[in-house]
Amino acid sequence: MRNSRIFAGCLLLAGATVFGLGGCEAPAEGEGSKPDGSAGGRTGTEARGGSGGGAGTGGTSGSGGSASSGGSVGAGGTSAGGGAGETGGQNGTGGVSATGGRSDMGGSTASGGSAQIGGATGTAGRSGTGGRSGRGGAVGTGGSAGVGGSGATGTGGTRRTGGVTGAGGGVPMGGTQAQGTGGGTSSGGATGSGGSSGPCTPVWEDPPSSVAAWVDASWNEQLGANVKSRKDWLLDSVILGKGQINLCVRWGATTAPSASVKSNMASSAERWFNDWFEKLAGYACFPYSHITVKVTGWAVRPGNEAWVSDLDSSIKVYTETDPGSDPKNEPKCPDACSFFTNWSHTFPDCPGGEAFHHDYWIWLDDNLPGGGGAAAVGGDWGLRMPASSFVNAMGKSSSVIEHEMGHGFGFQDYYDWPASSPRPEGGSLMIIGSSSGSTPTVGDQWLLRRTWEEMTSLRGW
Repeated sequence: MRNSRIFAGCLLLAGATVFGLGGCEAPAEGEGSKPDGSAGGRTGTEARGGSGGGAGTGGTSGSGGSASSGGSVGAGGTSAGGGAGETGGQNGTGGVSATGGRSDMGGSTASGGSAQIGGATGTAGRSGTGGRSGRGGAVGTGGSAGVGGSGATGTGGTRRTGGVTGAGGGVPMGGTQAQGTGGGTSSGGATGSGGSSGPCTPVWEDPPSSVAAWVDASWNEQLGANVKSRKDWLLDSVILGKGQINLCVRWGATTAPSASVKSNMASSAERWFNDWFEKLAGYACFPYSHITVKVTGWAVRPGNEAWVSDLDSSIKVYTETDPGSDPKNEPKCPDACSFFTNWSHTFPDCPGGEAFHHDYWIWLDDNLPGGGGAAAVGGDWGLRMPASSFVNAMGKSSSVIEHEMGHGFGFQDYYDWPASSPRPEGGSLMIIGSSSGSTPTVGDQWLLRRTWEEMTSLRGW
């Protein structure tokens, strides 16, 4: 749940007294500061469909080859189609000298269009095209079915791409690229060519009826306010970080981390984060199918530097402590490097430079302070839990850790959710005891998708 300054949630141990979030608040770290800044623009956009060749390009059906002419007027490519000129060849022909080539052939060398005719690189008429047997627009030539961007299945640009696997023009010929140029090399769609590249237009879907009411109620009850009040959520981190989340570990435990813990910290966190983010992969223009996680900092108490002396040079070691933490003087990752206090996602004062910034804390102690039965706490700042519980969960999915990471998206706890309020069929990781699994449910998936939809509008992504 959320107080006036920091959103946080907690996971209560089985058998513990259920209480509001007043007893499960996030650490006081950084409270009271509300950094300026806002999220950035679109990243990872994809070419938009509808391109790759318009109707009538490259040649109409059966044109380009009446009576060995290789192309009557407009054959081998109608006006503005099939070639850079207005016709599929010179003087309105699909080849040279008003023929499709020679002897009713679809074009000998350079036939079907000389330089800048019938397409680039001798297309729209080469190898028997442009005239023979009424071609100049047959399958695979000049631009009928699937060629030149006529729009056969998957060609001409799908909903989010400007052409898949060179589609929208197929073999690089016959398609229109811009103003009916007949298609240039790799025209018609590959890598966004064959049409104008531009922002992806998302298609939003409605949740299943079994979870829709809960998703709406969750957004209206608290999630919407959380997302609007702060700009350092996990989706902010991923979009501004271009698909990467940086971690800083706050090792408050009184025993040294093992070599295995240090070497597997990033990969374990990456697995947990991606159990969530895979629910967005391929949906409504979300630009990443997998999120990368990197440890950029590790904080220990002064005198314990030897515990982390074997860390890679890409990980900064900190010995700063926080006198306001509970308990006092917990190891601290610098505010100058923290997204929690720098919403613009720029870190000019971070020691070592912006490469050492962090988006999320993994804060580990011998025990959580204060009692109250919480197994862990989490929020936009990160998660905190006993080191032993965290280490035991490494290498596998964890409902406790993934619940806390859910708070990193702005999702609330539901301890005080009214009995009359809707609940999702199949449960949710955020509703303790409602799901038997350790990864996000169908309800969680649609809650995340709703959050993505709202944030793209709020942030202008």
